[in-house]
Amino acid sequence: MDEIEIVIPKAAEWAPRDLDVLSREALEEYVEDLQRELQRVKSEIDNRGVVRSEADAIFKK
Repeated sequence: MDEIEIVIPKAAEWAPRDLDVLSREALEEYVEDLQRELQRVKSEIDNRGVVRSEADAIFKK
């Protein structure tokens, strides 16, 4: 069975920011925001891997 991949367009809020206009404090806050988002995405990837493994075990892929 072919796998179907759904491509979701990038949200405008995650477009690269103009770093030249941000203060040092704003840059540090931006890095913290990005790190939290990266952790959230990695967690979702891990969760999907578990679900995939369980599905493969059921269907003995």
